[in-house]
Amino acid sequence: MSEEQLYETYEQKVNLVKEMSSYYSSNEEIDAEICNTEEMKNIMDQKLDITSDLVKGIFGSNFVKTKVEDKEVKCIFNDFYNKHPFLTPFVGKHYSEQNKKFLLVLESHYLPSLSRFYEKLYETDEDKNKWLKEQWYDFDFSWEKLQSSSKSEISLYREDIEYIWTENVVKNNIKNNKRFRALFGKILKPIFNIENEQIEDTIQSIAFMNYFLRPSEYTGASIKHEYIDSLFSYLNLIRVWKALDEPNIIICSAKARKSFEFYWGLHKNYGKTYLIPENKFCLCNHPSNRSWNKSMENNETSEERLLKFIKNVYQ
Repeated sequence: MSEEQLYETYEQKVNLVKEMSSYYSSNEEIDAEICNTEEMKNIMDQKLDITSDLVKGIFGSNFVKTKVEDKEVKCIFNDFYNKHPFLTPFVGKHYSEQNKKFLLVLESHYLPSLSRFYEKLYETDEDKNKWLKEQWYDFDFSWEKLQSSSKSEISLYREDIEYIWTENVVKNNIKNNKRFRALFGKILKPIFNIENEQIEDTIQSIAFMNYFLRPSEYTGASIKHEYIDSLFSYLNLIRVWKALDEPNIIICSAKARKSFEFYWGLHKNYGKTYLIPENKFCLCNHPSNRSWNKSMENNETSEERLLKFIKNVYQ
């Protein structure tokens, strides 16, 4: 990309996002369209007073492999959406009105094929975790600070932002992408008992996020998550769950559900502080993947497990 494009991406980003975003941290009123901006701000502001002992109790020996210091954990994950506002979960404008609330969780965003986001990513697990902590998780990519910086080894261009901007991804794809609507339809139709033509409107009644807090390394491919990703993704889901008034969670991704389930099991064995109850989440495969119709544990398909979960929610 040219220097001119780089300048537009960084130095003019504040004005660009004011035009494109429904939530911006200023006094300016912007049309929120299908979003509940108050709930989205609640997520950004939510803080969990989680202790180092609890974190170590959940993650055990894997915590050392994250290359995160004890004192850094709470600050990094509590401030994550303030430093990465484009990843703030989507919350539909009718979410708060729902008697039974649902949070749909998929795997991760991905980037355009020509992205330079991972241009300097290190190869070894140890170096990769350290690099991700310094250059992604603890780096300030807030709208106001999204400037060219000699300290940043990650290049975020306008196209990158548009690919990983959760709110914008939902808004654009629910209107213009048939596969996206079909994906959400597999979840929304049994929850709300709706027809295909109602999917676009019904998405305003749920919340949505991706489990992993950084985009996949390859366009359209599954993320190769590291220990640091598992740490902050698990803790962040708890934080979002608390901010959204403890909704019913539906995780639809083999990689995300396995990561969550593993650390949830360790969490359960350690104690119940901030533990999401087992009856509040459903773990499925991705609706667009062939594995959706294949048997998982207990010889259930994802669809069968989802229908059973929804039935129990409404009992």
